[in-house]
Amino acid sequence: MTDLPLAEALMASLADAVYFVDAAGEVSFVNPAALTVLGYDDELELLGVDSHSTIHSHHRDGSPFPADECPLLRPRTTGETVRVELDWFIRRDGSFVPVSYVSSPMATPDGRGAVVVFRDVSERLAAEEVSLSRARIIQAADEERRRIGRDLHDGAQQRLVSLLISVEQARRDPAHAPDALARAAAEARQAIQDLRDLVNGVHPLVLTDRGVAVALEELTASAPIAVHLDVTEERFAPAVEAAAYFTVAEALTNVFKHAGATHAEVTVRRDGDTLTIEVDDDGRGGADPAKGSGLRGLQDRLAVLHGSLEVADRRVRGVVPLAGGA
Repeated sequence: MTDLPLAEALMASLADAVYFVDAAGEVSFVNPAALTVLGYDDELELLGVDSHSTIHSHHRDGSPFPADECPLLRPRTTGETVRVELDWFIRRDGSFVPVSYVSSPMATPDGRGAVVVFRDVSERLAAEEVSLSRARIIQAADEERRRIGRDLHDGAQQRLVSLLISVEQARRDPAHAPDALARAAAEARQAIQDLRDLVNGVHPLVLTDRGVAVALEELTASAPIAVHLDVTEERFAPAVEAAAYFTVAEALTNVFKHAGATHAEVTVRRDGDTLTIEVDDDGRGGADPAKGSGLRGLQDRLAVLHGSLEVADRRVRGVVPLAGGA
């Protein structure tokens, strides 16, 4: 084994990624940490290539990133040090990796270059998203409690008051008791139905008792379009089952209301250590989490479980880690 020079050994041992760009804008050095972040196996794949066109040529949305606007290379022309808290570099496989970096001017025999120290901030972004999701869930829970209060006041409570009035009329006026009691019975039945609807909107009892498969059968029994279910009968943790149920419920609600579909396919299956939930339809597509609170709420629900929600064309797909199983 050959001993490395001190500077090279120091660079190799750094946890942060280090990347040198020469005066011509080409990569002149890359340490092992940088290779890892950028997805390369050998430094020879990067040495001598144009830095901007290799790792910074496009924005994350796919639009071109002009080289003269690149903050990473700015120190070469201005001599300033640039600090960026969040940017996106392009990996060898074409995927984007979120990074924070500092780019500083560096003197070279051919002119001013730049030394870039950067790190992958994927875990930080994920933690921030989970934190934001939790905050939104707390807000949504407060709003849901207020809604439940309103629904109870305007629905079941009012019907129970009417029921009580009818019973009092029957007690005080025996001649009209049959009619009053008939009204009371009707109000009681409707109050029971109101309470059932309210409970199902919060958390269906059948989901707790019998699992996702049976709960989704009940949910889709009276659907306005044909819905085909392919749902595992395996039981999972309550939070996972709730996430699966409400993902399907919200996706189907969007299909029924907006997609103009005639058929939907629902799949809930275990894939190793994850649960995959998919809803496909033959409608016009176009669902967008940014345009409504329902899908955004599902993203939050799944994010707190370290899962994810993807909406593309006519498909909603959720993935939830099972954290060791059922």
